Amino acid sequence: MYDTGEFIRMNGPPHDSSSTDARTDAGGRERSDAPGGRERSRRSDAPGGRADATPGSEGGAAGDPAVSDFDDPLGDLLPRSGVDSRWWYWIAAIPLYVVVGAAVGLLFAVIALAGFGLGLDAGVVGFGLLFVTVLVLGLAGLVLTIVFPVATYIDARAVAAADTSWTPDPLVWGLAALATVVLSAFTLSFVLALYYLYKRHVAVGTP
Repeated sequence: MYDTGEFIRMNGPPHDSSSTDARTDAGGRERSDAPGGRERSRRSDAPGGRADATPGSEGGAAGDPAVSDFDDPLGDLLPRSGVDSRWWYWIAAIPLYVVVGAAVGLLFAVIALAGFGLGLDAGVVGFGLLFVTVLVLGLAGLVLTIVFPVATYIDARAVAAADTSWTPDPLVWGLAALATVVLSAFTLSFVLALYYLYKRHVAVGTP
């Protein structure tokens, strides 16, 4: 008697193993020329068997803040501003303050010399006006003593963070501003402020 299973195998359609052979090699592994095999091979060559790295995957995630090229020890203790802010106005106020102070001192000398010839009443009025002017200048000087180093630090940090040709160290400039105010009573601050404003103008365009 004939074996029914053997009969079906002998008379059935031949088995097409070309698709399987095309995708596997002698070891049973998938060949790279099979559909999708090249992509798998390319991915398997990546470190750790992971897919090819995407833009932004190296050196941290995309959008990570860039490492600053300057020291910023105060961090968020002071306000942050852009390079187009008006903090530099306080720096520009230093030369103006020194010029006005020198003019008041000269006026005081003129009144002191001329008061003796103008009489008592004119001398009292002149010295009264001068006293008020000196008082206003003293209060303005107190404000600038505090704000000038702070404004210099904030503006220098903004300039350094911008894409400019000049990268001032905010800590150095802030300490220099404080030192010139305390040690020279705005005398050296005049020179420091003018030099800073010049460097800022070359790098940023303002003032």
